[in-house]
Amino acid sequence: MSMSQPPGAHSKPLSGVRVLDLGWVWAGPMAAAFLADLGAEVIKIEHSERLDNSRLRGAPIVDGKKLRIPGKSIELVPLFHNLNRHKLSARLNIRDKRGADLFRQLAAKSDVVLENFTPGTLAALGLDYAALAREHGELIMISLSTAGQFGPIADLRGYAPVISAYSGLEALIGYENEAPSGMMNFGLNDSSSGIHALFALLASLWHREQTGQGQYIDLSQMEVGAAPLAEAMLDFQFSGKAPHPTGNGHRRYCPHGIFPCAGEDSWVAISVEDDGQWPALCMVIGENDWAHRADLIGHAGRMSARAAIEARLAAWTAGQSRESVLAELVPRGVPATPVLSIEEQFEDAHYVARGVRQVVSHPIMGEELLYRLPWQMSGTDLTLSASSPELGAHDAYVYGQILGLDAQSIERLREEKVIY
Repeated sequence: MSMSQPPGAHSKPLSGVRVLDLGWVWAGPMAAAFLADLGAEVIKIEHSERLDNSRLRGAPIVDGKKLRIPGKSIELVPLFHNLNRHKLSARLNIRDKRGADLFRQLAAKSDVVLENFTPGTLAALGLDYAALAREHGELIMISLSTAGQFGPIADLRGYAPVISAYSGLEALIGYENEAPSGMMNFGLNDSSSGIHALFALLASLWHREQTGQGQYIDLSQMEVGAAPLAEAMLDFQFSGKAPHPTGNGHRRYCPHGIFPCAGEDSWVAISVEDDGQWPALCMVIGENDWAHRADLIGHAGRMSARAAIEARLAAWTAGQSRESVLAELVPRGVPATPVLSIEEQFEDAHYVARGVRQVVSHPIMGEELLYRLPWQMSGTDLTLSASSPELGAHDAYVYGQILGLDAQSIERLREEKVIY
């Protein structure tokens, strides 16, 4: 274990694994952060003139005002802190031939290289998997590109909304019987790709443990976006009908959706899944006769009267507080939950009890809350112990201790903007 790893890393599953993180923005850095949480030594490589874009995503709000620290704006972004926790930071200009050579040397001493550049970028620098694997056959490398490394649109660039649009997801989101609205403000595809990348890397590390062989992982984020759409794709395949937005409607459950409650912007999610839950709902909303109507028994019957049922339910919830709705429905076995705002989720007792957010120390910000891995393990302590490092904080360790350069050589490379 290196002296730079977070406390307790030596006892974690990926202790001894070294990762070079060339990830950009969300998907790649997220996968690398999870590897670091699991004990890997993750070295984030950035160039001062090509910073990770997530460093530029706004300042935190402190006491109602944006925090400003002259000369340190790139170190203040909460998104960057969360996606780069537990990592080391080293600067390197890989477009300089000397920088590219330093990267090759680092890769030869590493287990994993992660990148999400446009296909062909690293090959042009002689840093693609084929080149790196010639010197290190056990190396694992993953590329998270928009559309994969080959195919008619492999050179397509895009952020999450572009990717999810091409996957077909955006076309399924919208109000019922209206044109698609999409979800352009949500980067769902980024987080999904990060988890898929993590799974592929863990599988590859296991494979190498068994065979001694490294491998290259070509991850298409568009394919990640298409993977969860199996139901829609199968429906089209077998029925020939193109899926369309259905709003909050559900094929099997009725009523099903988000309903208004008394108070400003207060909502509750309710879903009646079977005939056992239906009479309980009818009793609560004062429609006992509905529970015995033959035409409303079974999903098909309720779906035929869906508009009237959901209008009546909405009228009832609108006259109740959200807490009252839950108190009436949940004990009777009707699935219902509050629709939490982000502020409410942040303070929710359940999330607090499970330690979803944990206090860590940032070198400039001091104490801050970051989100931990979304699972817990009985044999591994996954408590967060560090935020993200400052840019270049571990240059001396990476180039001195790992590569063996002396202080004068490192300083010269800094002055020549190679380690920069």
